[in-house]
Amino acid sequence: MKVAIVAGTRPEVIKQAPVLAALQERKGFEPIWISTEQQSSLNSQTLQVMGVAPDVVMEPPSPDRSLGGRFAEVMDRLDRAFGQLEPDFVLVQGDTSTTAAGAMAAFARRIPIGHVEAGLRTFDLDRPFPEEGWRCVVGQLSSLHFAPTQAAAANLVRAGVNPGKVHVTGNTGIDSVRLTGDRVRPEPLTNGLRRVIVTVHRRENWDGALDRILSALVMLRDHVPDIEIVFVAHANPMLRERVFAYLGQQSRIRIIGPLDYLSFISFLKSATLVLSDSGGVQEEAPVFGVPVLVLRQSTERMEAVEAGVARLVGVERDTVLQTATRLLLNEDERQQMVRAVSPFGDGYAARRIVDILQSTPVAQREVVQTRAAV
Repeated sequence: MKVAIVAGTRPEVIKQAPVLAALQERKGFEPIWISTEQQSSLNSQTLQVMGVAPDVVMEPPSPDRSLGGRFAEVMDRLDRAFGQLEPDFVLVQGDTSTTAAGAMAAFARRIPIGHVEAGLRTFDLDRPFPEEGWRCVVGQLSSLHFAPTQAAAANLVRAGVNPGKVHVTGNTGIDSVRLTGDRVRPEPLTNGLRRVIVTVHRRENWDGALDRILSALVMLRDHVPDIEIVFVAHANPMLRERVFAYLGQQSRIRIIGPLDYLSFISFLKSATLVLSDSGGVQEEAPVFGVPVLVLRQSTERMEAVEAGVARLVGVERDTVLQTATRLLLNEDERQQMVRAVSPFGDGYAARRIVDILQSTPVAQREVVQTRAAV
């Protein structure tokens, strides 16, 4: 079976690399990695770190075009790539523009689709935007749904997906943590200060929410004298400019990044607390016993909140400040969240995905039907 793996962003590379490795180890598969270069520099950096050599590297989408324009570019290039490569199966991951474009291009060519990290939902198309819309579309087009948790699987079944096509595998991001975590030492602390890691990049937080979060960080620094706040800046130039303008001259607040995957894991392992709107961080931090405050009004990863290793705090300054301050000044309360457990799997999701591709009648039957139609 010729399996095209489509990826173009840092998270996609991190979460598809274990699937590639599992396919390469198994007889009967010919994996082909297609890089859309959606996040050109971050994507290339992460490919190198994860040891992935793409078979096809597309031109990156034009930065001066709209979200829809960039989506159309990626879909058109993937359509041409699928036409040339003629894969039997296409694997997409998550909820990026690359994910949706890959699924739509494959669907248009009647190529069966497998969705890695399927079923995540906030049930609010504005949060996160456009990711919630993209993953809903992919959920309608996919032949196989690889859900990270039972809750994600239940979301798909409630949406009308045939339960026989839904498989709970765990999250492949935990596979990458398992495979790389032992290689990485915690980043040394600065002058013995406890470290608070912060990441903010979601579109819904670009406007007033970002200013409220940045204000809360300065006040948090003033309330807790023995912490260093490390803000891992996103590559987006608009976000970086605003972060540096607000925090650039603040004592005990350091702006770094963007970091490669292993460097970020190193900082994460050294953290006392994480504040983030990132989905991946909600998955990774609990593996190392690091509590997470989720800087969003809703999350598609409620499993971490329900497990007690994350709290959904929103983006209002006072709420963020009060919650973080309380955890940093009350060690007993913080320790209640310090449990090195992962509600997102055991680190063997990729192996299960390949088992399903190899054995499920759905995958084999749809490949045969597709070939017959062509």
